[in-house]
Amino acid sequence: MLHVFCLLLLAAWVCPAVHAESARLETVTAALQAPFQNQTKHNRIRDFQADFTQEAYLGSLDQVQTASGRVIVRLAPCQGSSAWFRWEYLLPDPQLIVSDGSTVWVYMPENRQVMESPMPAEGKAGTDNPLAFLTDLGNLNRQFAVTWGEPRQSPEGHYRLLLRPLQPSAYLEQLLLEVDKAVVDGQTGYPLRAATLFGSGGNRTTIRFSTPLLNQNPERALFHFTPPAGTEVLRPEQGAFGQ
Repeated sequence: MLHVFCLLLLAAWVCPAVHAESARLETVTAALQAPFQNQTKHNRIRDFQADFTQEAYLGSLDQVQTASGRVIVRLAPCQGSSAWFRWEYLLPDPQLIVSDGSTVWVYMPENRQVMESPMPAEGKAGTDNPLAFLTDLGNLNRQFAVTWGEPRQSPEGHYRLLLRPLQPSAYLEQLLLEVDKAVVDGQTGYPLRAATLFGSGGNRTTIRFSTPLLNQNPERALFHFTPPAGTEVLRPEQGAFGQ
């Protein structure tokens, strides 16, 4: 099985407090996006890798599945190009999702199968790509309306942002992101602590990141997949990521 990623205003006299909260929301949103922007900035995040744990709730089965592994992402070097990524699930079952920016491979060694499909062109994947948010964190406002999560901070004090797609999505109803409080306070680091993807049918998936490493310049070969001998290659008519 493939692992699968409102405030009420009371009265005019409270408007000053509302403006203060809005400014804080903008500060947190900017802290999340800024490290992935500004091509020439010396501390821009060009690539990252981290361990992750995943908890997926399947609404139709009322069942929770857990997994863990490692992710490596090389962000798009310029507008018009695509990010490269490698999601490697280690537990409970080895699986691999790899893209070199033009092709996506989803490899299931237990079944000795790999699904191969073209990567949707920039601007066509949208929020139908459940991984798109992770490779485009510098441009969230282009695809999402951003408000506070509820509650606004995690028990550890990290900030929580709720993102709703501006366009209808077949896979993603809303997205809850947890932003590192240290990054919001001005420290350098990877800003995303966790993400919860809410899908149709009550499905939701929470991914938590740990031990991130930034700008390690991972080898290009990590983002290409060559099927082992005896592997069946499946090429569905519709791309695996919402093409």
